[in-house]
Amino acid sequence: MAETEKKHPWLVRMHHRMRTTSFALLFVACSLHVAGKDYSILAWLLLALLLLVYPHLQWWRATRARDALQAEMNNLLVDSILLGALAASLGFPLWISFSALIGTLSNNAANKGWRGIIETMLAFPGGALLWMAGGHPEFSPATEWPTTLVCISGLSLYLMLMGNIGYARNRQLRETRKKLQLREQELLSANQVLLSNIHEIDGLHQQLHEQANRDPLTNLHNRRYLDKALAGELARCELKAQPLSVMMIDIDHFKLINDTYGHQAGDEVLIRLGTILGLQARSDDVACRYGGEEFILLLPGMPQATAEERAEQLRANFATLQVPFADVRLQTTISIGIAVYPAHGTSADQLIRQADHALYKAKDDGRNRVVVWDPEQRRQ
Repeated sequence: MAETEKKHPWLVRMHHRMRTTSFALLFVACSLHVAGKDYSILAWLLLALLLLVYPHLQWWRATRARDALQAEMNNLLVDSILLGALAASLGFPLWISFSALIGTLSNNAANKGWRGIIETMLAFPGGALLWMAGGHPEFSPATEWPTTLVCISGLSLYLMLMGNIGYARNRQLRETRKKLQLREQELLSANQVLLSNIHEIDGLHQQLHEQANRDPLTNLHNRRYLDKALAGELARCELKAQPLSVMMIDIDHFKLINDTYGHQAGDEVLIRLGTILGLQARSDDVACRYGGEEFILLLPGMPQATAEERAEQLRANFATLQVPFADVRLQTTISIGIAVYPAHGTSADQLIRQADHALYKAKDDGRNRVVVWDPEQRRQ
């Protein structure tokens, strides 16, 4: 069906049927009009050639043209010229001339609009003038009632067929438009589903990203995130000429808690310390679980003295904290080591190493205390 439509467009096929039918009716009307008159065999052959053979020649020409639709538009113009010549050759019989003019005029108007009307109004009399220029013009508009009846019936049938074709085409266009609207709605719905899926995937991606950068037990950032965050904070503090305090925190006697009460008890202590660090962190602070029972707190823009005060407050609060587990209340302390950029180091490795040294100094000095990195510690 698609191949047929490509080779023989609907308009060309419809015009062939309409032209064949209307020209056959016109042949009947012309035959009735000239019957009994002194017309030669050649005249009858020319009449049959124009009204019975010509429609099929136009079909043959249009279907073999490179652009079938354009060829058919040209055929309509040729129709007007030839029908004008036919009317002149018969002496302009009123109903035959009127039927031929209205038929070709309505067809051209339906296919070309106002341009078709103007072309027909020029081509039809142009064909008549060409015929009259080559012979003796006659003018006998009278038609007998059989010819008139055939012309009226044929013209009415032709116009009804054209109206029905227009109606069928409009209905087909409405159905096609309705289908397109349904497809559009389906496409919009599918697009909404796709957007929803994309948002869901983005959310899952963000969730996976968060999970990859957070410690599952304490929900604090993990060491992987710390490596990127510390480098970024150092660059920002260097650009703004601000200090950066690094606080390393370790739970005292954590192994003893695990050995005495089990790892679940130790997990409860870790969770409680992680909760405290997350709640007390400022919007720019970065709280991380460094590993085991060690935590790191990055404090951008915070000088050493303020960092010591905050660490001391954190140590004192945790020392009074009781963590309920089973039928006991766990209580322990933390030790904190502090290193500050740029006084104690200018790189991430240096700051973590100095904070770690300060933490071990706090452990060596008896735990449950805050120690700031001192260059003398390296010599000692």
